[in-house]
Amino acid sequence: MKINTATYTNLILFVLIFILIAALSSCIPQKKLKYVQKKDPKDTVELFTLATRPKTTIQPFDNLYIKVISPDELTSRMFNFESQNIQSQGINYNMISYTVNDSGFINFPYVGQIKVKDLTILQAKDTIQDALSKYISNSTIIVKFVGKSVTIVGEVYRQGDYVIYDDNVNVFTAFSMAGGITDFGDRENVTIIRETSGKAEYFKIDLTDRHLLKSDFYYLKPEDVVIVSPLKQKSWGFATFPYTLVLTSITTIIALMAFVRTY
Repeated sequence: MKINTATYTNLILFVLIFILIAALSSCIPQKKLKYVQKKDPKDTVELFTLATRPKTTIQPFDNLYIKVISPDELTSRMFNFESQNIQSQGINYNMISYTVNDSGFINFPYVGQIKVKDLTILQAKDTIQDALSKYISNSTIIVKFVGKSVTIVGEVYRQGDYVIYDDNVNVFTAFSMAGGITDFGDRENVTIIRETSGKAEYFKIDLTDRHLLKSDFYYLKPEDVVIVSPLKQKSWGFATFPYTLVLTSITTIIALMAFVRTY
């Protein structure tokens, strides 16, 4: 039985159009992959005042790395003896941190209890420095948070917890630590979960909007959880794309072509 040439042509055209539509529907517009865009054509602002960096204060059960630096090597060893031994063994600084107790104090060698609750790192440095000055002079104190991190999950290349050594980092620095957002990450739909006063709050940010630089969420806080949602194209492109149907259609076309040529 011969197949009408017009029918054969229409069949091939139909299958090709179907494949083209399916392929295009799984493509991601370039606009969805760009950061900090000018979304409003009337937006003429070129200079932004960045959001104020949030001040992270020390709270009970925080861990602090404290190091005393003094011209007197013997004195330095006296206060940093444990840290020097541990550092020489290549052990993490977490092992030599001072934990703030539930009352907001740390127990510092030879000095005793020092209250650091609700202080910033700089304020804690000055407070410890003053307490230590009663015992030694010409010393310098280094104080850092230990174990503070942000959690990044969803459509990023490396999900996980990332330690931050500053009081806070901006969202783009955080994503760079996670290897960046995948092509299927929805940059317009990023969720930040932030714990405030014992309550978890959810916030949405749009990484494609350049006005994000002025947002209160441009800077992350320690213990923030950042979630990047997937684009709809990922669900269509990978989960529901009819690979079997497409391959079957292509096979059918090839068979029909061979059949028509034979007859």
